[in-house]
Amino acid sequence: MEEKADAEKRAAGATLDLKVEGVSAEVKGKLVTFIWELKKQGLKERSIETYHNYLLQLIKHGANLLDPESVKEAVAKQSLSENTKALVIASYTKFLETQSGSWDPPKYKRTRKLPFIPLESEIDQLISGANRKMAAFLQLLKETGMRSG
Repeated sequence: MEEKADAEKRAAGATLDLKVEGVSAEVKGKLVTFIWELKKQGLKERSIETYHNYLLQLIKHGANLLDPESVKEAVAKQSLSENTKALVIASYTKFLETQSGSWDPPKYKRTRKLPFIPLESEIDQLISGANRKMAAFLQLLKETGMRSG
């Protein structure tokens, strides 16, 4: 039974790259356990990859995942947007939850960006560059405000 659980853990981490220079076997094992826990919780593969990539980014910037203070330092040194830093902190917090750990995370305020709205001249250029059938469709969308569905 225990061998089966170990095999499942190895299979869970098989899809993600755990080859990071200078990382102890203990941290690699905790990463595999973390990935497996996320799979058991039913998270989608893309979400798991995102968590994993943020943790690897921390490791590459010199953070020790077993020491929350070094993680705070690594996040502070990175030249990332406030939104990305908030996502990195959320990923590490989730990692600590699966390891039964806790920490006092730094506060990064997420900001909402305004969506890109093209100028009417840019829309006209798009329509003029499309083939006849697509141009007619795009013109209809532009003039009526309909959605393609």
